[in-house]
This record gives sequence, structure tokens and C-alpha cells, in this order.
Amino acid sequence: MHSFALHMSTKLLFGPEKGTDFFHSMASEGAHALVVIGGGSVERIGLLEKVLKGLDDAGIKHTVFKGIEPNPVDSTIDRAAAEGAEAGVDRVLAVGGGSVMDASKAIAALIHEKEPHVWPFVTGQPRRGTMKGALPVFTIPTTAATASELTPHAVISKPEEQGKCAISYPFLQPTASWLNPEFHTSLPAHVTADGGADILSHVFENYILGDDASPFADRYSEGVMDTVIDVLPRLLKDLSNVDLRGQLQWVSAMALNSIQVAGRKPTPFPLHAIEHSMSGYHPALAHGRGLATLFPAYFRMLLDREEHIERLAQFGRRVFWVTPQEDRAAALAGIEALEEWMRSVDLYQSMEDIGIPTEAFDSIAQYAVDVYGNGETVPVSGPWTKDEVIELFNRANEQSKA
Repeated sequence: MHSFALHMSTKLLFGPEKGTDFFHSMASEGAHALVVIGGGSVERIGLLEKVLKGLDDAGIKHTVFKGIEPNPVDSTIDRAAAEGAEAGVDRVLAVGGGSVMDASKAIAALIHEKEPHVWPFVTGQPRRGTMKGALPVFTIPTTAATASELTPHAVISKPEEQGKCAISYPFLQPTASWLNPEFHTSLPAHVTADGGADILSHVFENYILGDDASPFADRYSEGVMDTVIDVLPRLLKDLSNVDLRGQLQWVSAMALNSIQVAGRKPTPFPLHAIEHSMSGYHPALAHGRGLATLFPAYFRMLLDREEHIERLAQFGRRVFWVTPQEDRAAALAGIEALEEWMRSVDLYQSMEDIGIPTEAFDSIAQYAVDVYGNGETVPVSGPWTKDEVIELFNRANEQSKA
């Protein structure tokens, strides 16, 4: 096994009855919370009212900021931080999906640093990596997807530049998160499926590109994949099923806690880099949906390039129970089984199906190599040029829902 370090500091409280414990955890960290929400769905389902009551019962003053977008925008984050600082908040509570949680981390950092703008601190910008701290962050996730409820990462968009980049610091890791699957039952099918794809992506990246040095990390990752592949189709037929919602929420958190990579060779996260470039161009695109569009084309491209065939074969045999003895045949059978599963949950589509036209491929690929690479290549299985990223897009565009 390779050497590694784990830092898992977030207190996870799972289940409907853990609300009191969660708000008591918040009360120990300060007296005034900035409650950050999205476009209003948490109000419509009555969740915001429950949260504010929980804060009141714990003696915590609160200020609400409403309006975080999907793929949260830097100017909205700047405005929220300014309002929070003016109100005198001393911690931030995110109530929503990955975008709300990511935005809340950035807001907490801006208030702590007394900075007006977040964009200078993201990947590729001059002040990247220079923040020193953040207010305590707490989360109540309403989707099972990003695992932002326990990670130190936040992804931020800047529409006028068609940009999407991240900030990442250990101090952005939430202090505590309340995982209550009852808060997920109003999610529509397409959002639920997008979340499932996002969960898979968090283990696909290193599992395929990594080595065999950590058998436990392999089995752990396979457990994540097995759970999503089993649970998601059943959940899509019974969207209000709290037990299935809970299974998906728990595996979402466990997919990105670093155990899935511990002991394996560190690898790049190419699908995330490329998809961030896609949804930077098309902000309405859900991250999981964009990633899912890349999965089949990416796996087939690796296979055609004779790269990581043993790992692809292991994926096919262990996750989809394919039987070919020869590795290349097993790899192909596994990819075909994944594609069939994706069709069953409405995640198999082309680039044009998700709103990205062929004329945008060049600029999106250029952004990927500029921001997530060295200006010439982006790290994948070895360096990929802009033309190779465009080839990936062209392959993905051959996929059809029909």
C-alpha cells in the first residue's frame, strides 16, 4: 500500500431524530447563524420553517440568505458574504443541495477573511491557496450527490467567463452535518438520477486510473458502486421511499471521504475537470448529468487506447459480474453492462441531449486544458491534449437515448 493521510473531522448525524443533537452542536460554536438556501424549494416543502424552529429552540439567532443558484455564481456568494458580515454572523448553515453547501463554504471563508470577492481565490487565479480560515460551516443536505456535507471543497461558477473552478482548504470541511433522508423525498426523478451519477463518479475516477496497491480501497469502492447500481433503479420507481433515500444518502457521503482512495496511487480527477468546463459553459447542466454523459465514452476511449484494461476488467467482473476470461473482453462487457444500466435510469445521453452543441467543444476543451492543465494538456491517463478532449466529446455525442 502507498502512504496516505486522512482527515475526517465532520460530525455526521444520520436520521430524523438527530435534529436536536445537530442544533446543539451548532449552539456550541456561536450565537448567530447565516442560513443559506437556494431558490425556495426548502421553503415550499416546509423544511426552512423546521430549521428555523430548531435554531430558535437552541437559542441561536439567524439571518436567512435566499437565492443560491445551481452551479453557484461568484457574485451571489460575494453578496451573501457581505450581508452575513453586516449582520454579524459567526457561522454558516447550508440547507440544500451541493450548490448551496459549496456556496456556504465560500461565504464562510469570505466573511472570516474580510474579503469582498471569492473569484480571485479559485483554481487558476492569482490568490489561489492563500485563504487562512473560515467561519464554522454546518450543513443539512437535501440531495444525495456531491458529499459536500463532509468535504473541504467548493466549486464556484462565473458565467460571464463561462468559468467553473474550485477552492479547497481543510478548514472548509463542515463541523457537523445532519443527514435526514426524509428531507429528500420531494426530489424529482431526474435530480435523483443525477445524484446517483455524481456518487458513482467519485469512485470511478481513482478506481479506474489507480493501481492494485490497496485491495480494501477497491472493495470499498465496489461497495459504493454496488449500492448505487442496486438502489437507484428501485428508488426511481418509489421516490418517497425513505429507506432507499437513506441508503443513497449514506453511500453518497461515504463515496468521497478519502477511504475510497486510501492506499492507492494518487491519480487525477479528469472527468470532474472536464465536466466543470462543460457546466461552466452551460450553467443549467447538473454536474452528475454531465459526468454521466462522459462515462461510457471515457471508458471506451481508455479501452481503445489499451489503457487500464485490467482495472476496467476488474470493474466489469466485480460490479456487473461479467464472465469473460480474457481481460479486454471482460472490460468491454463491463462497459456494455454499465451502458445498459444507465439506459434503465435515463442517464445515457449525448452531448447535444444535455445542451452542449458541437461548435462549443473546442472552447470547452481549451478551458479544461488552460484551467485544469498546463495550457497544452490536462492530466488523465497521462496527458491529454485539447484534441483528445474533443475526441471524448465527439464519442459522447454519438450516444443516443433512442
